Amino acid sequence: MPALNVVATRPRSGKTAVAVCLGRGLADSGHQVQLLRTGASATAAADASALAAYAFAASPGVPVSAPAPGSASDSTVIVEWDAGEVPLEGKVLLVVRAMPSDADKALAASLGERLIGTIATQVAPGQIENIARELTNAGLRPVALLPEDPALASPGVAEIQAALGAEMLSEGDDPDASVEDVVIAPVYTDPARPHFGRYGRMAILTPSYKTDLQLVALEAGAVCLIITGGRAPSPYVLDRVQHEPATILLAPQPTTLAAVLALSDVWTNSRFRGEEKAVAVQRLLAGRLDFAAFARKLA
Repeated sequence: MPALNVVATRPRSGKTAVAVCLGRGLADSGHQVQLLRTGASATAAADASALAAYAFAASPGVPVSAPAPGSASDSTVIVEWDAGEVPLEGKVLLVVRAMPSDADKALAASLGERLIGTIATQVAPGQIENIARELTNAGLRPVALLPEDPALASPGVAEIQAALGAEMLSEGDDPDASVEDVVIAPVYTDPARPHFGRYGRMAILTPSYKTDLQLVALEAGAVCLIITGGRAPSPYVLDRVQHEPATILLAPQPTTLAAVLALSDVWTNSRFRGEEKAVAVQRLLAGRLDFAAFARKLA
């Protein structure tokens, strides 16, 4: 039963994204896969729950204290560890964020032959060659370098709701649906339509009394409509959204500006969740890694 431990020296390096992508790639290559998450933190619990949502891999949905064997003898077990934690035995894949740090290099040296390789994430396009050279020279055995992708940095609707402390007035199709742009509605409806048409996956902010703008936002295909001012919108808007996939949030902030400021850190704190991000990272890694060869190396 092959097992692979996915580790990183610092948080938000992309461990969960890499674990999910490797699991799906191996599953598509005909391998049975189990995804596990260790740790006792709230983050570990949330990650474990997120892993259980992927149908291609068996996952208990809760953190484990140690890797457990798969249900079948030929299962491949992929274990994500807390940042800074390293298992005492087993093969290890190191995930680094862009340029490797001194801690990354020290960890790789301490692992020796247990290090099966390194995947670098969030690599700026102009830094690919430099980071590849740095990984190789430091003995980190680069497996793949994943360039920056706006889809992976985009927060989900649930993360926007948490950042605002907002009340959900209407739940959309997917709480993990990603939002690429936050758009402030203009004052009048006439310029709103072409304005909204410039964007794709939007969260649109409007004051509670602007019913006309809220309806235009729903027509424009907003992923999320954020009502500011702390007052519920017209019942007509809530009735209209029943026929749309959008989520409507009621933000407690008294003004639209205050709501925008409350969202200032949500992009840097966004975590890997949902099918949309899984597809995005799979697209990045698929052309850079031969999963069948990787499986043979792991075994």
